[in-house]
Amino acid sequence: MNIKFKMPKFGRKLTKGTFWKELFLTFIATTISIILTFGTAHLIENKQKKNAGRQSAMMIIHDMDQSAEMMRKMAKMEDNSYEASKYVVDHLDNIDAISIDTLGMVINYLLRGEGLQFNDSKEKVFHSSQDSWKNIDNANFIDLVQDFYYERQLYEKEFNSDIRFIEPISREKQYELMLKVPNYDIVGGANILLKDLLKDERVMFFLLYSSARSRAYLALADEWKMMSDKGKFIMGITDEELNHYLEMNRHSGKLIKERQLIGKWENKSENRQFEVDFLKDHTFVSHNQYFINNPFYSGHVITSNTMKGTWEFVGDSLVRTYDNYLEYDIDDSQITYTPEMKDSVKSYIANSKKMASSITNDFKQKNNKVIQTAAVYLDITGEKIEINLSHADEIMDATTMYMVRAK
Repeated sequence: MNIKFKMPKFGRKLTKGTFWKELFLTFIATTISIILTFGTAHLIENKQKKNAGRQSAMMIIHDMDQSAEMMRKMAKMEDNSYEASKYVVDHLDNIDAISIDTLGMVINYLLRGEGLQFNDSKEKVFHSSQDSWKNIDNANFIDLVQDFYYERQLYEKEFNSDIRFIEPISREKQYELMLKVPNYDIVGGANILLKDLLKDERVMFFLLYSSARSRAYLALADEWKMMSDKGKFIMGITDEELNHYLEMNRHSGKLIKERQLIGKWENKSENRQFEVDFLKDHTFVSHNQYFINNPFYSGHVITSNTMKGTWEFVGDSLVRTYDNYLEYDIDDSQITYTPEMKDSVKSYIANSKKMASSITNDFKQKNNKVIQTAAVYLDITGEKIEINLSHADEIMDATTMYMVRAK
């Protein structure tokens, strides 16, 4: 803003009348200048506070959405696990013919873990910062947020204490089960353990309440989604504005172009190595290796798998379609062990190869090809990419991986 005011000229001779006139003009000019300076600063400060308030509100609304989505995924997982359990119960006489994936799902469904825990990082930010409350400056929204977080804490405690929601196989029982199977591998020995476990009264009680748990999760998801919608309505936040906020905070870098993706990318650590080669003909080859150590041998057993498929960009998303092709190999040539551990090692390798064979056969017999969608971003150097994977399976969370261009 460029405003000029007529200032008095004190260098010339003034009469009594003109002196007071000039002094008055000086006062007016100075007053207006102060008002413009501090008034503009006040407007800017208010705008910044309002923007900060909307950012905080969108952060909290997203937390509500994530909590609701978590409940929906738990309901889906509950339903899938119950169906797998029911299938195994109905085929106990032929349990050895059931795939390791199904048996593993059932045994993990029954094992007690760390319990349900919501990510409360955004809740802590909200409660610890008075600026958040002041910047939002909407009593109805503040009340809504407090109600949501209070309720979420109550349900976290309820799900972790109500016997209808607690898995039947305790940590102590898991230890006993590990001692009963080869190599202490509960999943690998699930076909042995489930014959008795699925007849256990506590397990039957847990299965009986499966549908009740699923309904509780879905009801809570609906309620929290309603709170999210109400929050957006109160604050005048549109879905488009919220999506833009999430997109801006989800990643750095810029969307990669097709020609920039072509080539080999890798992600390495001490115990694994991922590689994917995107070829010009729009095919790709993915190769993964895991270096596994165990207390009963020295060195590493190297498990590796190779998959192939085609890739294309659909809009801004990279879509990979996997062929029904999977090579799975277990290399034990680099390990050593004492004579006393020979039987344990041989048994471990045999079970691992059996599991690998089962996974390979299941994958090759899939009727539908596996499709993986991702948003891929390139960093400023052009040598590193961020891959945000979304899963067709509703249960799986989106995952992020970083890879560098292979030299």
